[in-house]
Amino acid sequence: MPTTCLPASSTRHLADCLTAGLRVELDLTPKPGLVDRRDSGSHPDLTHGIMDRSITLLDGYLTEYAAALEAGAGAAGLRRLGMAAEARMSAHFGTNTHRGAIFLGGVLLAGLHRAASRDDMAVSHAIGGFALELFADRVPTDTTGARVRARYGVGGIVAEALDGLPCVFRTGLPALREARQRLWPRDRALYLLMARLMRTVEDTTALRRCGPAGLARLRRDGARLEERLLAGLDPVPFLVEANDDYRRQRLTMGGVADLIGTCAAWASFTGLWGAGPRHAGAKAEPAPRRRLPGPGSRPGDQFPLVCRMPDSLVTGASAKSLAANKGREPGVQP
Repeated sequence: MPTTCLPASSTRHLADCLTAGLRVELDLTPKPGLVDRRDSGSHPDLTHGIMDRSITLLDGYLTEYAAALEAGAGAAGLRRLGMAAEARMSAHFGTNTHRGAIFLGGVLLAGLHRAASRDDMAVSHAIGGFALELFADRVPTDTTGARVRARYGVGGIVAEALDGLPCVFRTGLPALREARQRLWPRDRALYLLMARLMRTVEDTTALRRCGPAGLARLRRDGARLEERLLAGLDPVPFLVEANDDYRRQRLTMGGVADLIGTCAAWASFTGLWGAGPRHAGAKAEPAPRRRLPGPGSRPGDQFPLVCRMPDSLVTGASAKSLAANKGREPGVQP
């Protein structure tokens, strides 16, 4: 049943989960073309340390955003917070570290606050409504992402928001639920999530660097990764080889990375994370033959949460949505 009348601390708790979710994505290793503990992927200007400091910087923004929602701030005020966060990020690091996460985190917080519910579909619907307000003037045309969307005819992050984050609620979270039913370890669950997102997301970072061929490569590799996971094989050798290829081609998938962090955050916030070992190469057992570890299990058997609960407590927008909002400006420029 949907949870209504959420405690006032819920948006602040989700803000904490969003910060932790970004670190879950950062630490997942290896990832093709992305910064992780092994290397910088296809981003020679970035390091794990830089990305970790960027997440620390974003923590203050997400906390401020949650407080503004609780104080009754509207779309215009929230837009200013997002743009200020982008400016701080640029000033500190001189590059785009977590611009997509600024936008996605903001709309997810707004969706939770407006829905007053942890129900996926209620929050998704609220996000779509908030996005329409956020883009009340015009869809962006003067950003890198906007130019990529126009050139290749894709909806990207704008369409994702207008449709209520379908890559989170209709693709990502079902993947995590499936992995939980299979009693997979956390990293293996995250790799299934990554595989499904690679097959689904209109990743404008891949398009910008490598065109349609780059996006097609993501689709193929997502399918190959999922095949290995479902066959019970260790995904790491395939991912290491793919990362080497991506680095040579300069191919990356920043949109997928941002959505992994967002899905991990919501999974933690709603208590979706299950139980099991953490190592990605651990052998998966059929779910019907096993039970979740009980209170007496060893600490290492417990599937770690992204963050603790406090004690108090459709891919792309439709053509109609995009046509109706053509030329409008975003709140946090995606």
